[in-house]
Amino acid sequence: MIDGRISIHIPTRNRAGELAMLLQSLRTQTFQDFDILVLDDRSNTPIQAHNIIASIVARLKLEGHVVRIFRNDIPGTVCDMRNKLIDLDDLENEYTCRLDDDVVCEPDYLKLLVETLEAGYDLASGLTPPMAAPDTVRETKFVKPIINDVVLDGEGNVVKNGDDCGFNYFEKEIIPTPHFRSCAVYKSEVNKNVRYESNVTFFREEEFFSFRMILAGYKLAIHTGAVVLHQLPMSG
Repeated sequence: MIDGRISIHIPTRNRAGELAMLLQSLRTQTFQDFDILVLDDRSNTPIQAHNIIASIVARLKLEGHVVRIFRNDIPGTVCDMRNKLIDLDDLENEYTCRLDDDVVCEPDYLKLLVETLEAGYDLASGLTPPMAAPDTVRETKFVKPIINDVVLDGEGNVVKNGDDCGFNYFEKEIIPTPHFRSCAVYKSEVNKNVRYESNVTFFREEEFFSFRMILAGYKLAIHTGAVVLHQLPMSG
């Protein structure tokens, strides 16, 4: 029996179309016990001024979700925005979910990650293959060891790794990991002890957060059946 409510945190800037696709994908989740906080980082046109965003937000509210959109007028890094969302969140939900603004969640994404937390972990993330080519397998030489636990067979083929980075999985399982990737659900109590490091970018925000969680005694995992499709390339 899945219990607990999620606060979904989404920092965004000038990605109204991508954000609309993400919000719509949240409406189709099999796990619907969540609220949404969006921090708009000085978009050229405020997020809530886009008709498609306003329409989806209205539907989400009618469906029982709290949806709040904040405007960030002080320049900062994505880590600053994630920390600010933590500070703005007064909903006291059991779980926190950090999402990028350019992903689309498959319907059982939140359900599988909450189930992972209920299996004894403190943070759970899934796979984030690129939407343009979700079945593309990258060469392992481009995978940074600090991000992934990669296991190869005798011929150099990937058997298992602790993060997606474009690799396919044929089985659905929970894999303990020292480093989560991109979008994740974690116990909100973590926010009392772990914060994002300011002035770091790309994978570093996740790296520092992962290390700080581990040092604080928390357990991280990846569920290989939970998938979010990445709409844009990593460069933005």
